[in-house]
Amino acid sequence: MPAAAPPDQSPFSLAFVAHAVHRRGGMERAACEVLARVARRVPVTVIASACDMPEASLRFERVTAPQRPAVLRTWAFARAARTIETRVGATITNAIGAAAIDADVITAQFCHAAFTARFGGLRGGRGLRALYQRVSGARFVAEERHAYGSRRLKQVIAVSQGTARELQEMYGVAEERITVVPNGVDRTVFAPAADGEAKAALRTKLGLPADAFLALFVGGDWERKGVRDAIAAIAGVPDAHLVVLGRGDAEAFGAYAARVGSGRRVSFVPPSPSPEQFYAACDCFVFPSRYEAFSLVTLEAAASGLPIIAHAINGTEELVAADHNGWLVPFGPDALAEKVLRLRDDAAVRARMSVAATQSAVRYDWDRIADEQFAVFTRAAAEARQAPRAMRTR
Repeated sequence: MPAAAPPDQSPFSLAFVAHAVHRRGGMERAACEVLARVARRVPVTVIASACDMPEASLRFERVTAPQRPAVLRTWAFARAARTIETRVGATITNAIGAAAIDADVITAQFCHAAFTARFGGLRGGRGLRALYQRVSGARFVAEERHAYGSRRLKQVIAVSQGTARELQEMYGVAEERITVVPNGVDRTVFAPAADGEAKAALRTKLGLPADAFLALFVGGDWERKGVRDAIAAIAGVPDAHLVVLGRGDAEAFGAYAARVGSGRRVSFVPPSPSPEQFYAACDCFVFPSRYEAFSLVTLEAAASGLPIIAHAINGTEELVAADHNGWLVPFGPDALAEKVLRLRDDAAVRARMSVAATQSAVRYDWDRIADEQFAVFTRAAAEARQAPRAMRTR
């Protein structure tokens, strides 16, 4: 990466608006990785409710907004962020989705309109919970429609080709405004275990079965991301064990595992400060999510040498090549179980796919991703300088 320019020679300054920036979660961590690198080159101000980036040289402006309900939080946050943004006076503003009322650059880490069109905005709920999800989903779609329709918008970063298509179809974003820049992975952190002995030692340390075939799932929002199907799939693969790493209703999903016959072979592990150890200790990655923009966990799995079994959704359809570094399978547990069984029984296929998975992650180094996003910011800054001041925070 080029050396940082002195502040007085910086070509532009950047305000970044998001609800949170930290190294937990997906889009929050992606923001951390990019901003830490961009802040070496230009002045950056983070406008958020929480920011945990002690290693980065940037300015943090805290937004105070109610945390619940979500529809009130997003509305209040965007308006409070606008007040701060106006005071900061950066050359351009980049926002995650509709976190800001509008922005010069939007990074699309989700498309609520596409998710709502396919699944009704439901993430797994019934009765009043389902009703609330429908109402809040409609509100989120309206906020995104406003943000993507703003005359102020200059550039859009879509994290996958699929997300780019959705923005064009759902919100009418012009193709020439969209640049696809995927999420990334730190390959110095996420890497295969050095050898079988190291993998066995990790299993012992983590309290995982030493001799079982281990499939891994990582993430939250378990209903949307298909943990039920992963659990049911493992029930159909004798001697296989599933590790579910993340935050969710472990009691309810544990009861489900007991009902389908995999109860003793499913381990629920709370979020870990060292998830890379779990990747390195396991044998394959099972990720039956119904919808993503481009999940970081699939990139982390690939970098860790895990063959990936997933659905053909945004991001995975670009990362996973059939019978090379994994498989894209139909919805439902049977297709998942078939591929887990094949990997369990064929060490040669598993080893070949592990090497291919590691190689497929090379393109996604964070330094390269940050460079590509910086190029988008540079173009937007050039446009902003030509626009009337009133248009910058319309």
